[in-house]
Amino acid sequence: MIHMLSKFDLRADIDFDEFEQDYLRFVDTIRNSDFIKSADPIGRRIKDTPMDTAGDEEPEFYSIMSFKDRKQLDAAYEYLLNPAVPGNDKIAHQKIHKAVINSVFTCWQDTL
Repeated sequence: MIHMLSKFDLRADIDFDEFEQDYLRFVDTIRNSDFIKSADPIGRRIKDTPMDTAGDEEPEFYSIMSFKDRKQLDAAYEYLLNPAVPGNDKIAHQKIHKAVINSVFTCWQDTL
């Protein structure tokens, strides 16, 4: 299984609740189209604990998507570049993309 960690901040003019609903609609679309295996809900960083050793520059929000294999991961990337169905699919991703700043994506594969 392959996982992708998305770390990001939201633009100051973005309402988190609206963003979260857009994210959930987008996740449903790509899950139902078999471009991801699963996705965790958006998480918010907890900075005020000694367990968080990341620097202050780290983003506030996180999410993890999981993929069955490399083939599904690559298909998902191609889909994001060229949605199969123009319109709603592309709009959903564009709304998310325009709402985030400071985004960083990290992928890894389970070793067992």
